[in-house]
Amino acid sequence: MDLNRLSEALASSLIGRKIVFLEEVDSTNVYAAELGRKGAEEGTVVIADTQTAGKGRLGRYWQSPSGVNLYASIVLRPQGDPAGFSGMTLVAGIAVAEAIRSFCPEGVTLKWPNDVQINGKKVCGILSEMHGTVGSTGFIVIGIGVNINIRRLEFQQDLRDIATSLLEETGRQTDRTAFVEALMKRLSQWYKVFLTGDFGVIRDRWLALSTMIGKEVRVTFHDRVETGRVTGMDETGALLLADDKGRVRTIVAGDVSLRESR
Repeated sequence: MDLNRLSEALASSLIGRKIVFLEEVDSTNVYAAELGRKGAEEGTVVIADTQTAGKGRLGRYWQSPSGVNLYASIVLRPQGDPAGFSGMTLVAGIAVAEAIRSFCPEGVTLKWPNDVQINGKKVCGILSEMHGTVGSTGFIVIGIGVNINIRRLEFQQDLRDIATSLLEETGRQTDRTAFVEALMKRLSQWYKVFLTGDFGVIRDRWLALSTMIGKEVRVTFHDRVETGRVTGMDETGALLLADDKGRVRTIVAGDVSLRESR
């Protein structure tokens, strides 16, 4: 990771003007949250070469080998109603998908709520965590993990058939510094859109990058299971599912998997 290159490239960027690079950390989200509590400026980015306790969604572990991928967390301080900040996960997904497409143009799609895929396999996960009191945000930490130069056999065995990397999909190494530059510029662009309050633009772009509309899916959250056909997304970023009778339900959280065609 060439920090001098990044510093020059992101000098005027809303996100990435300040980068904290760590050789090793337990979790970039944990580290960034501590910086946020100490008053870190908006747009501060924490990047680690490896994580010993990387955090995935719903308390899962995120595999974080050294020297090959991107593990980054961003401190943001938006103003307004915290209820609307769930949309930041969608913003991050758009930015990641667009950045990946500049290195791997084919097969990049978004899967609700927080995955980026290439040819149906997961290449990125996003973890958004809000830190603050009721009625105010304090700050948000957006964690982004992207599989860049990891090889299939380096994945844990249970991930080899469901995860991928830019290397596996393109057959060539990707410059991690160039990828970080592309990502932070796109994230800055879409965060500015988010700050305008025009969620419709964000929703339309997210849906354009997804292939979920019209698909029959199964959504699991703890011990609750919902099934139906994806019809869209509401103004908060929740998924809209229609059952066999056309009744539409709002899904705010869960793991989504495609159902077999009937």
